[in-house]
Amino acid sequence: MRNRLTDIVVVAVMAVMTLIAGNEIVYRILEDDPQTAPAIVTEPTPRTVVILPVPSTTSSTVSTAPAATTTVTAHDALQADLNFVDLPEGTPCQEWALLALEVGWPHEELVNLLEGMWQESRCLNIIPGDPRWNGGDYGLMQINTVWKDEVEDLFGSWDRINEPAVNLAMALEIWRWHDHHRGCGWGPWSRLCP
Repeated sequence: MRNRLTDIVVVAVMAVMTLIAGNEIVYRILEDDPQTAPAIVTEPTPRTVVILPVPSTTSSTVSTAPAATTTVTAHDALQADLNFVDLPEGTPCQEWALLALEVGWPHEELVNLLEGMWQESRCLNIIPGDPRWNGGDYGLMQINTVWKDEVEDLFGSWDRINEPAVNLAMALEIWRWHDHHRGCGWGPWSRLCP
């Protein structure tokens, strides 16, 4: 009896998911107002941390002790960059915050984006070849193949969805469309609007 109940629940959940996806496709086909402001994706500039020794001042005393060196890890450099973003403590996926801002995500939606990213991919760029890839959703925000035509229109090739910057920019386009037309940009990720 328990297996039968489980099977019924699984079938019911799959039916609901199919209805939601079908509704989204029909709504997008019937919508007359196309998006007119695509996100502009620029390649991020590589960040280089250069650590220079602090010049010493001349003094009359000569020390034979070895000079102290300061090293900065990549993690520390990233944390220094993130300090200006001012995210609440415990916000997941902070390593992607700067890139998200660079592709145009509004600062006020950054925590929602990063929490959604954690929900979708655990902050990992899950793409074909990754053992966790489910076969239909791509990258940090798990963009579904239902958006393939839009990705190709905006970015030239569906394969670019595997690039974190393009994935975040397409997620922004999806979020903007849903925010404008449905009043809640987070619907495609099954998140509630604040």
